Amino acid sequence: MNKTAIWPILLALGQLTSTSRAQSQEDIAKQFAGLWRLVSNPQRLVDGTTREGSNNVGYAFFNANAGHMCFLSMNPNRPQWKSEAMPTPEEGLSAIKGFGAYCATIEIHANEGFMIRHYEINQTPNAVGRTTKRWYTFQGTDRMSLRVDASELNQPVVESTFVWERVVK
Repeated sequence: MNKTAIWPILLALGQLTSTSRAQSQEDIAKQFAGLWRLVSNPQRLVDGTTREGSNNVGYAFFNANAGHMCFLSMNPNRPQWKSEAMPTPEEGLSAIKGFGAYCATIEIHANEGFMIRHYEINQTPNAVGRTTKRWYTFQGTDRMSLRVDASELNQPVVESTFVWERVVK
């Protein structure tokens, strides 16, 4: 069987993604470019169960050459403050814990299928200047997954993936 005939079979079996094919960094950068809405954040736990990450409303923006990105997320179940002008310490802490934000420069490693993010701005002061790795997979032109590198996870989470859809309207 020739390679052309096997592509549809591998795609159907889920064993081939756009990152399985040889693509240049420029091609991958073009795929990232734009605004993405978070669809889900499935997490697998050490006991084999799964859950949805709590900050499951979010957006990510990659610039045209994918050299920069910004990310915002929130937990939609954060409690409302009794007074917007004077939140209690507990209300303020829940607001901070339920919100994520950063901007970073990124390096795309097309052959390996991951990006390195260099934080320039981060909600967590200690993360500024730090680098992290995300493994990417594209499912067509308008859907992608970013899997957190295992070295960055804390138990009980053993796998965490962010599933994104391109914002077209």
